[in-house]
Amino acid sequence: MKKTYETGLTGEKLAEEWLCRHRGMVCLERRYRTKRGEIDLIMQENDMIVFVEVKTRKTGDIGLGLMAVTPAKQKRLTQAATLYLMYRHSLNAAIRFDVVEVRGDGSVIHVPNAFQSNGMFYR
Repeated sequence: MKKTYETGLTGEKLAEEWLCRHRGMVCLERRYRTKRGEIDLIMQENDMIVFVEVKTRKTGDIGLGLMAVTPAKQKRLTQAATLYLMYRHSLNAAIRFDVVEVRGDGSVIHVPNAFQSNGMFYR
């Protein structure tokens, strides 16, 4: 198994644990895959479905992982989220897109509502 893949899995696990502990979220799905892309975590916070992109960085400046969620990546995440909502018959659900950066020292930077889905399914 590639080291970067293992690092990513570890970061996703740490992010999930942090979101559950500090934000009271519940995990609905991990590594949700569609033909349009993958969503690292799908969480629920109260009545909100939260699609979470996790970026793990062992080194480098703080925020580099957050900046890696480019407009193209945002589009893929939005498309995958739309398919998830269609599959779950939840097109009217309140949603948001968060980004979490997990640092090499185990610290977490959480950016709620990091981007919007061009208003299509955003509330």
